[in-house]
Amino acid sequence: MEAQDIPAEQPSSADGGGPAKPRLLLIEDDWRTHSALRKIFTKLGWEVHSAMTVSGGLALLQLRPDAIVLDMMLPDGDGITLLRKVRSEDHPVTIAVTTGIEDSTRLDEIRSLVPDGLFRKPLELNELLRVLDAARHT
Repeated sequence: MEAQDIPAEQPSSADGGGPAKPRLLLIEDDWRTHSALRKIFTKLGWEVHSAMTVSGGLALLQLRPDAIVLDMMLPDGDGITLLRKVRSEDHPVTIAVTTGIEDSTRLDEIRSLVPDGLFRKPLELNELLRVLDAARHT
């Protein structure tokens, strides 16, 4: 499937006005990973908004997510651009970076921006969930 941004999932009006769901921004261009994570987080009670590009992710930052799952290698650029932008703003957000990058210099650059979690692909789902769980309860 061609990399494209996925329309934001709309919160259900059937909620009856219950407590707001935590908001997750998922930025991942691999369709299988993207689809699987979107389904998992939706089932876990997150309001999931997603993109498959840096530009799509930047546009969705206006939603002020509670957490972001961010791939580093995206079709229109480097996810580090988005990570830098988020860290420069005055909005606390949990960020889990996912990457297939093996270059230690690049990994050090990512670590210098202090993501809450840095996960090598293939992902260890339980560790990813552990890092993002804190954002659900803030």
